[in-house]
Amino acid sequence: MPTMTDLAVIGAGPGGYTAAIRGAQKGLDVVLVERETVGGVCLNHGCIPAKALIHAAGFQKDIDHWNALGIETGPVDVDFDAIQDWKDSVVDTLDQQVLDSLDHHGVEVIEGTARFADSNTLHVDNDSGTSDDEPQPITFETAIIATGSDPIEIPGLEYDQKGVISSREILQVDEVPDEIVVVGGGYIGMEAVTKFSKFGARVKIVEALDRVLTQFEPEIVDSIQETSEMYDDEIYTSTLAQGVEYDDGRPVLVAEQDDEEIRLSGDYIVVAAGREPTAAYDRLRLDTTDIEHTDNGVIDVDDQLRTADDSILAIGDAAGPPYLAHVAAHEGKVAAAVAAGEERAVDTEYMPTVMYTDPEVATVGLSEAAATEQYDDVLVGRVPMATSGRALTTDKTSGYLKVIADSDEQLLGVRIVGARASDTIAEATLALELEASLGDIVTTMHAHPTFPETLVEAAEAARDEAIHAY
Repeated sequence: MPTMTDLAVIGAGPGGYTAAIRGAQKGLDVVLVERETVGGVCLNHGCIPAKALIHAAGFQKDIDHWNALGIETGPVDVDFDAIQDWKDSVVDTLDQQVLDSLDHHGVEVIEGTARFADSNTLHVDNDSGTSDDEPQPITFETAIIATGSDPIEIPGLEYDQKGVISSREILQVDEVPDEIVVVGGGYIGMEAVTKFSKFGARVKIVEALDRVLTQFEPEIVDSIQETSEMYDDEIYTSTLAQGVEYDDGRPVLVAEQDDEEIRLSGDYIVVAAGREPTAAYDRLRLDTTDIEHTDNGVIDVDDQLRTADDSILAIGDAAGPPYLAHVAAHEGKVAAAVAAGEERAVDTEYMPTVMYTDPEVATVGLSEAAATEQYDDVLVGRVPMATSGRALTTDKTSGYLKVIADSDEQLLGVRIVGARASDTIAEATLALELEASLGDIVTTMHAHPTFPETLVEAAEAARDEAIHAY
């Protein structure tokens, strides 16, 4: 007998499990299908383990500061196995919290690979490999596709070659490599530099475009490169990766720069050239539905996340860029509400973007360049982190905070390079969502000393009223 449910969610990553729980909270019977591990790539193989390793690596720099303060640490050894065990324990804790929440809300979790039989039926294969296993049929009123994305594979650097790995496998290495070659100068590649350079590895970045981090303004990139040599010395821009060869079993990236061949060796070649959502589509058998998708694999959805098939929605990476976990979770909540019959729509106008380099980078809203194109007069307030008492007391003075507003002092955007940027950007995002003005920010009392005080100082600077920055 088929399982009958109001809502079937395919994929238990940040978007999928969020959609399943929110659907249950709204009174729907929910089935959640996952072929690997609840929590998805972000929790198990991406965001969480990567940030855990970045946190651990950061202590190397902090220890230098401790000694400068007079706290003598003596020789410091890094037990990378123990660090990996700790990182895995963080992942396990969060995995269990998700499972407990799903159970608490009555979501039925089914392990297996889902495929559509038609627009209201799924078949789930349990992947045990035995020939007598019958697929489990699930009939649904609404389905949400939340199958995520996979690393892009570059011709000549296929993952089945020795020493060529993705950003997922580099988080599982047994020891700190001596050298890593990273193909791709986006945030994944630059975060790889952050953690492994601090652990003592030599990291080389190869980027096909003329600069790294093209999703951020040049001012931001220049700032972090000026802050630390780790983001400058071993970056090869306008360089096209072509393939891999081996020197005594060691992988060597063969690339072309200015019509000349260059060869970069490392313990691993990490391909971090982006992600694509297409890998799941053959498994899903989208051809049995009315779903439409673009040539590059993005499922077409409207602002309610509905596909061309009235019974099926798509969220997160399956619905296209920016391939961020917090966007997927936001869309999961919207899609679940739509499945429950509510009039909801996605609004990502004020979507924060964060990069966990050292210093961190966080942005939301319009850049100064974009604001200048759209408005006749733009107010800009920029203050260095070195003016922050909190930054000074924690030895985190690199970077700056910049606010952009129109001539009526309406906030348009915020750019942060500095410690705790990933936290401070939340207040800026809320201010934009609430249509706050510079006056609203400067008249909101902030505790002292804190990093978010810099947002007030920057807003005051835009009004020529800064106290500490001049």
